Amino acid sequence: MLHRFGIGGRLFLAFLCITGLSLTSGLVSWLILRNIADAQAVVNAQALPAVAVTQRTAELSAKLIATAPALAAVRSREELLAEQAKLTTLSQEIVKSLAEVRRLSIDPKLVEAFAGSVEKMLANLKQNNELVRQRLDEDKAYRDGADAAAAAAQQILLLSETLISNASAGASAVTANLYGLIGDPARREDAYIALDRLIEHDIYLMERMYELRHRSAQISLLANRLGRAETKAEINEISNIFQDHVKVIRRRILSIDDPVRRKQGLELFASIEAAAGEVPVAGSIFGRRQHVVDLASSLDAMAQANRDLAVTQNQVARNILDRSDEFARTTAERADNAVRIGVVVLVATLLGAVLASGAIVWFYVERNLVRRLSGLSRAMQRLTAGDLDVTVTDDGDDELRTMAVAVNQFRDESRRRLELEQERERITDELRRHREELQQLVEEQTEQIRLANKRLRQEAVEHDEARARAEQASSAKSAFLATMSHEIRTPMTGMLGMIRLLADSKLGPKQREHLTVAASSGEALLGILNAILDYSKVETGNVVIDKIDFDLAKLVRGVVMFMRPMAAEKGLDLRLVVDRKLARAFNADAGKIRQILFNLVSNAIKFTEHGHVLVEVMVAANRKQSQTVHLAVSDSGIGIAPERQDDVFQPFTQMDASITRRFGGSGLGLAISREFARLVDAELTVASQPGKESTFRLEIPLQKVAAGTLSASGQRRARRPSGAAQAILVVEDDDATRMVATEVLERAGHRVRAVNSGYLALEAIDDFRPDVVVMDVSLPGIDGIETMSRLRSKLSAPDLPVVAMSAHVFRTDIERYLDAGVDAFVAKPIVHEQLLDAVASLGLMTAPAKPVAAAIDIVACRADMDALGPETVRHLHRIARDNLPRRFKSMREALAAGDREILRDLAHATRSTAGSIGFPRLLEEAEALEAAAARSPAAKLGAMVKACEKAYADGSRQWEAMLDEAADPAHPA
Repeated sequence: MLHRFGIGGRLFLAFLCITGLSLTSGLVSWLILRNIADAQAVVNAQALPAVAVTQRTAELSAKLIATAPALAAVRSREELLAEQAKLTTLSQEIVKSLAEVRRLSIDPKLVEAFAGSVEKMLANLKQNNELVRQRLDEDKAYRDGADAAAAAAQQILLLSETLISNASAGASAVTANLYGLIGDPARREDAYIALDRLIEHDIYLMERMYELRHRSAQISLLANRLGRAETKAEINEISNIFQDHVKVIRRRILSIDDPVRRKQGLELFASIEAAAGEVPVAGSIFGRRQHVVDLASSLDAMAQANRDLAVTQNQVARNILDRSDEFARTTAERADNAVRIGVVVLVATLLGAVLASGAIVWFYVERNLVRRLSGLSRAMQRLTAGDLDVTVTDDGDDELRTMAVAVNQFRDESRRRLELEQERERITDELRRHREELQQLVEEQTEQIRLANKRLRQEAVEHDEARARAEQASSAKSAFLATMSHEIRTPMTGMLGMIRLLADSKLGPKQREHLTVAASSGEALLGILNAILDYSKVETGNVVIDKIDFDLAKLVRGVVMFMRPMAAEKGLDLRLVVDRKLARAFNADAGKIRQILFNLVSNAIKFTEHGHVLVEVMVAANRKQSQTVHLAVSDSGIGIAPERQDDVFQPFTQMDASITRRFGGSGLGLAISREFARLVDAELTVASQPGKESTFRLEIPLQKVAAGTLSASGQRRARRPSGAAQAILVVEDDDATRMVATEVLERAGHRVRAVNSGYLALEAIDDFRPDVVVMDVSLPGIDGIETMSRLRSKLSAPDLPVVAMSAHVFRTDIERYLDAGVDAFVAKPIVHEQLLDAVASLGLMTAPAKPVAAAIDIVACRADMDALGPETVRHLHRIARDNLPRRFKSMREALAAGDREILRDLAHATRSTAGSIGFPRLLEEAEALEAAAARSPAAKLGAMVKACEKAYADGSRQWEAMLDEAADPAHPA
């Protein structure tokens, strides 16, 4: 029963036994202890729970901060829902904990700041959740589109493989049929037609289907590559490549002959287009992939914001904990002061009532109150001083036991708080260290990038300056060579022309000898000029490879025979050795090989004072279709020192100045020869001993051809157009050149009127109507091109033949003159035969026109239908109907672009097709276009393309009429 009254009740009963003083002392002591109990109640009910709740809120905040990286890392809807559920639960817990902190908080401002930081964190996480959801949706839509495009591309690839198999089977069937047709001489023409169909249709179809299969496979590879793209530039690059493949795939699908497969291919192609869309738009796989990359960047930015907010949030939580600790410490000090006052009062009371209370009061107060309170007081002091190793016994069942339990709980909470504070400081130090290291690394990389960019910019500036200087020097050199060519060739025309005209007159032996020396000097000067121009062409890349069929042995013998008089004049023995295994005919650039050999033999004779010069042609390797030939030129001349052997192939280089004075020359022959050797895939080397001998070797691989082609080509070259006497107007401002041209043409039997300007030419045609005009391009006043235009306009003769003369002999200049409308070109200095050939060839233009060929060969077409069957013939014509209109369009485009090589190839293909389907007029027009493509004016070529189109249209009409007639029983075939 006494236990229910507590300490106060017990003391009251004890004090009843003592005097009034003891009763008064007891009452005072009871009041003091009551004050102590109130102070401890404040500690237990407010200070300690506030610390615990604040700590709990900080823990929930740390979990909330850790949620952001996990949310950004989800890769599926299920993971997103799971993270959303965790976030919702954590949000509810932290809201409850914040409410408890507000109720127990010592400092409301800090609590509100902490609550605001938490609310911002929750808002960021909600936004983060929405971005993750959008990223998942966009990524799924992108992958669905990419998978659809890859699947469609795979189907198109399978379709192309099927078409390739079909085309291969068709080609095999046509090939098998050829054996039967070739064996029958009467059906050999049918065999050629079937062979043309095999080449032009089946093999061409296989080539297109191979390309369709290749580009379809590229579509699948690009779809996989797009999934790994992380930057906008990379996505745009993949998109551009993708669109290029899509365009070609569409054209290849539209070219499929089978309508069912073409429709199937277009449906599959529609799937690819639906996935790709326009470039770049939000609905395409490229736009969606870009959106996924942008969302990832937004998530990274949001994560950075959350980290910054976490730093602020941790700081506020630490301030709240510090404030709670301070409140608990103040409350503990108040309780300690109350205990000390109570002890003093109790001691005074005991001293006053020592005699009255006796041993009972002594034992009760000392053992049950004072000692226990002293232990609690010391424990509180040690806790306040930071000693967390205090242990307080909680025996008994009174208020002191409750205080002991509360002290122990406060100690345990302080320990946990200290551990958390130490962990927080450790994490903060680690984060600060990592941030400093990262900042240092970024600064180092930034400095390296800045220095690299600076070097690159400097190198780019230096490169641009060097390129500008090189281009300026090249332009200046080309302009100088063009000017010097014109200025030197023009007077040389008069000099060489007059020498040749004089040589045709009656001369005495001494006069003819002097004239021969003058002619040789002029030819030597022209040779030097041509060498300089040839080297300029080599440097600028204007050298053209012109392959023809030729007899190498005959070519070498011709060079040796040409050089033999020069060798005999110096008393040298010029020998020739030709390997018996050398093939009869080859296909290569005979002009380049002749010039190389001419330079080598000329140098050997020039630098050899006595002895011999040996030319050897040996077969180094003999194969079925080709031979590797060694051309060697040896001499017993001055030789070349080993250290100077590489220098002789340099332009304008000889061994020393004395060599130039003794033997002459420009030092360009070997430089040009080595460049020509490189152009024809040959190798030119030298081996020499000073003062003894030198050997130059040319190793060249050559393709064999049938020897029968040489006679045909030789006949074609031997035929020179000839014509009746023409009325010729010569327009030339240089007196010597005008005199030479007039004399040469008049000796050939032509009627010639010569003037020295374009204005005089316009006046001359009032009483002299020319059949051909021979005109210098560079005239004073109005130039030759403008004069040509005015002459044709005044005479109402747009096809008036014009031969252009000029000392500008670069390929670009000649092409410019031909494109301007001239019909032929003769280079200065004028060679008599070239001028006469040009005039004679243009004289043929006025010859009567031959009969127009029939649009269709009805007999051949009917024979084709009997041999191949109507369905096969119709199929051939369907192929022509699909290809020829596109080919005519390509001709016009090539003509507009000035690409004569492509125009010639298209004309050749059209000629083959015309022969296959039996259209003679189209065949003739295509042959004429192919022959004229290289040199005729653009306007004339355009008219020839239109003639081809008209011939095809007429032939198609007549062919359809023939089919209708064959199908009508009333009109038997």
